[in-house]
This record gives sequence, structure tokens and C-alpha cells, in this order.
Amino acid sequence: MFDWVGLLLKTAYYYGQIIGLCNFKIDWQRGRVVAAQRSIIFAIAINVLICMVVLLQITKKFNLDAYFSRANQQHQYVIIVMVSLRMASVSTILNRWRQRAQRMRMAEFVFRLFLKKPQVKQMSRWAILVKLSVAVVSDFLQMAISIDSVGRLGSKQFVGMVLAFWMSAIINMALSQYYLIILFVRAYYHLLKTKLRQVIHESQMLSETYPRRGAFMTKCCFLADRIDNIAKLQNELQSIVTQLNQMFDLQGMMVYVGYYIFFTSTNYITYSLAKNGLEQLHLTVRAVTLGFSWWMDAILNLFVILNLLDDHKELERLLEDRTLFTSALDVRLEQSFESLQLQLARNPLKINIMGMFPITRGSTAAMCASIIVNSIFLIQFDMEFF
Repeated sequence: MFDWVGLLLKTAYYYGQIIGLCNFKIDWQRGRVVAAQRSIIFAIAINVLICMVVLLQITKKFNLDAYFSRANQQHQYVIIVMVSLRMASVSTILNRWRQRAQRMRMAEFVFRLFLKKPQVKQMSRWAILVKLSVAVVSDFLQMAISIDSVGRLGSKQFVGMVLAFWMSAIINMALSQYYLIILFVRAYYHLLKTKLRQVIHESQMLSETYPRRGAFMTKCCFLADRIDNIAKLQNELQSIVTQLNQMFDLQGMMVYVGYYIFFTSTNYITYSLAKNGLEQLHLTVRAVTLGFSWWMDAILNLFVILNLLDDHKELERLLEDRTLFTSALDVRLEQSFESLQLQLARNPLKINIMGMFPITRGSTAAMCASIIVNSIFLIQFDMEFF
């Protein structure tokens, strides 16, 4: 059967290499991550080129009228802040060189777990397709907008636009990598929940039977081994998430702030479109579609994290079914259950932005309320002065 999911993942990996995001090589045949000299040199060349173009653009005078000939000053500020944050978040690409060895170890560990359970790829196939489709649409729209602007903009403005979209493509791919790893962990959590339900069901059935010493103890030891394997795998998965958040700490902060400003800006621009229309704002259908694709990408990134946190809580809730056992089981099996329960309680899964802002459904709801309030302020300011 044709493995289209694997082809998508390989295409995303090679695309990351082309735009200068990946600075190591994955050996798909052996399941290893290697420091290939060709990949390193190519990544260095691309990153140096990006830095040179950024410095060149900073030293030149930027003509905003070429971009916002019909937009009012508030529209200009909103769009500039939104795009600048996306560009600034790519500056953390330097951290990829500082954390290169750590990223290679993590990539190899994740890749081996991925090969160990091929079914996780099939379990996540539609989520992978949706995520990569949104990323492809976003990048192709950016390319189309750049090509269309060749005749309208001067060389300086055109290079600036291409640079902004290039950086946006880098941050999109970096977020896609983060998303795919979290999605992979979620798929493994689904396997863990299935295994834990089976063990709890078999343990409950065993507690209802008359304990014949030899067969009873053998069965209990077998179930205890399965519980220990679940605990070991859960600890490894949580370690992946913890390391991933540590590696994306600064970039995560800038992306999180960028999402806040982006959603606020989107609400305001939507109002402006309804009020003035596309022509008045000097926007095209492609530009509006690009903004919608960014919005979809942000929603996907947010909900995969929230769903992973829900899966972790579901794992904790399943262990509460131990109270349904009609009689005590073997000591070793009871200890395995208690050990797993203590492991989850002592080391809860938390995803924070630089250790300061926890990502939970409550904090997300609070952020949405703040976005709505600030959007109303922008709209009121526009109604008053423009």
C-alpha cells in the first residue's frame, strides 16, 4: 500500500532543509540522525544569506507608502507590528545552532519511537494532512503575492517583502515540526490509554475470581510488567514534551505574543474590511486568504496542545477505576498501579511559555477575552479618528 503519510513527512523534512531550517540529516533507511557535512554547509549558507539580507534591509530607508498607499495610519501600525513579530521570531533560529546537539538527540529518540510503533503514523494521518496542507497553502500564497508585486514595488521593497515571506515560511515550518512532535506524542498517549484500559479491565476480572495461588500470582506479575512498561513509556513521552518546550522557549514566547497580536489584528482588519472593502485597504483576495491560513495554523497549533493535556488528564482519571476492584490483588501489581499513579500526580504534564505562561483551557479563555477587549479598543479608536 502506498505510504502517502511518509511521503508527506519526508517532503516537509526536505523543504525544511531547502529554506535553511534543518541543520542535520535524517537517515530514513537506518532510522538515525547524522551530522552530514553537506547539510551543515548548506544550512550555514542559507542562514548567512538571511542575516545579510536582514542587515541590508535595516540599513535602508523603508518606504511604507509602497505597501499601504490607501491604508490609514492605524492599519499600517497594526500590520507592521504583526509582520515584525513573525520576522523577529525567526531570529531565534540562532538557537538552533546552539541547541543543535540536543535537537539531534531528541530527533533520533523521537524517530526511533516513531519506527517502533508504525501505527501512530496512521492514527495521525488526517491531522498531518490538514496541518501540512495549511502550511503549503500559506507558503504558496506568499510566493504568489511576491510575484504579483514585482511590477508594483521597487527593488528594495520587493526584497523586503520576499525576506518577510521567507522568514514567515521558516517560522511556519518550525511550528509544523513542533506540531508534528506533539501530535506524535498524542498518538502514543492514545495507545497508552488503550493499554491501560485493558490492564484495568483484566485486573478487575482477576479480582472477581477466586485467587488460586500459582496462576493468580503469575497473571498478576504479567499485568504488573505491563503497567511498568506503560509508566516507562509515559515518562519518556513527557520527557519529550518537556525538552521540546525548553528548546522552543524564546521562540515560543515570541510566537505566543505574535498569536495574541495577530488575532487582535485579524479582528480589527475584519472590521475594516466590512467598513471599507478590499480596495480601500489595498488588499487582495490572496492577502485575505493568507491571513485566514495563518489563523487556521494558529488554531491547529493551540488545540493540539490542549488536546494533549486532556489526554494526560484522561490517563490519570483511568487510574481512579482501581476503586472498582472487588478484592486485593497481588502486592507487586498493587505497587505498580500505585507507582504509576504517583508518577502522574508527582510530575503532572505542564506546557509553559518560558516557564511564565501556562497553556491551559483556562488561560486560553482568558487570552481570548483579552483579545476581544483590545479588538474593541482598536475599533473604537478607528471609529473616532479615521
